[in-house]
Amino acid sequence: MAPLSASRSRPLHRVATPRTLWPALGLALALLAGCGGGQGGGPRKADSQVAATVNDGELTVHQVQTVLERQPRLAAGDSGGAAARVLEGLIDQELAAQAARAAALDKDPRVVQRLEAARREILAQAWQESVAGAGRAASSDEIDRYYDSHPALFAQRRIYLLQELAVEADANTRASLLAQAGETRSAEEVAALLQRTGFAPASRVVSQAAEDIPLALLDRLSSLEPGHSVALAQGNAVRIYTVLQATRAPIERRQAQGAIAAYLANQRKSEAVTEAMKKLRGEARITYQGSFAASAPAGGASAIR
Repeated sequence: MAPLSASRSRPLHRVATPRTLWPALGLALALLAGCGGGQGGGPRKADSQVAATVNDGELTVHQVQTVLERQPRLAAGDSGGAAARVLEGLIDQELAAQAARAAALDKDPRVVQRLEAARREILAQAWQESVAGAGRAASSDEIDRYYDSHPALFAQRRIYLLQELAVEADANTRASLLAQAGETRSAEEVAALLQRTGFAPASRVVSQAAEDIPLALLDRLSSLEPGHSVALAQGNAVRIYTVLQATRAPIERRQAQGAIAAYLANQRKSEAVTEAMKKLRGEARITYQGSFAASAPAGGASAIR
C-alpha cells in the first residue's frame, strides 16, 4: 500500500501484539508482579500518584495513562470519561488478579507459562521499538525523490472504478487468460473471453483511490485507459481488473510530505529491526531438537535428532 496518509503507512515489523491481547497481558502482568504494589509490593506511592486502592493493592495514575496511551481513540475528545472507564476496568482486573493469587493460580504451571510468554513478548517488543526509535527522520531530498518516483500516487493520482473478476483454472487456461486479458478493450470483451473458456467468474465492482491499491497492481493500472484490463495470477486463480473509470485526483508535494515522511520513517524502522534481528540470529547458538530438527534452516542452526 502507498503512503498517502500516515495512517496507511506500513507498520513496524515487530512481535505482533494485537490490541485485543492487552487486557490479557495486563492481567498476566498483574499476576506476575501485583498490579500496584499491594502486599509485599514495596513502599507506598505518594497519594497524588494513586488513582484507587483495591483491598491492599494500589492502582496508579500512571497505569491509567499507560492504557490511554495504548488506546488513543478511547481518550480522543473525552479524556476525563475515558480515564474513569479505564480505571474501572483496572479495578476489575486487580480484583481478579488478587482472587487468582488467593487461589494460588499464579503457581499453576499453565499460568506460569502464559506469564513467561507475556513477559517475553513485551520485552521483545520493547527491544524492537528501541532499535526502531534510533532511526533518523527522512530528509527533504528523500521525500522529493519518493514523490517524484511514484507519480501514480501523487502527481498523476487517480480514483479508479474497477471491475474485478476471479476464476480458478488449470495452468494452461491460466496462461491463456493472462495473455489474452490484456488485449481486451472493454468489460464486455472480458466477459466474452471468459464465456468462451466456459467460466462463470466471481465478480465485483469497487471504487479505490490509488493509495488503496497494492503498488504492483497500481503500476500496471496507472497506464491503462478506461475499458482496458490487466490480469494477475494468484495461485490457481486469475484475477482480471478492468478499468471502468479513472478520475484524476492529483496530490501536491506539500500535501503529501507528512505522509511520505511517516511512511519512509516506518520503512526505515522496519529495515532497522530486520537487520538487528538478522544480526542477533547470526550471533546466537540455536539448536533445533526432536521433531523440530527437520525444520532447521540450512546453514542457520544445528539440529539434534
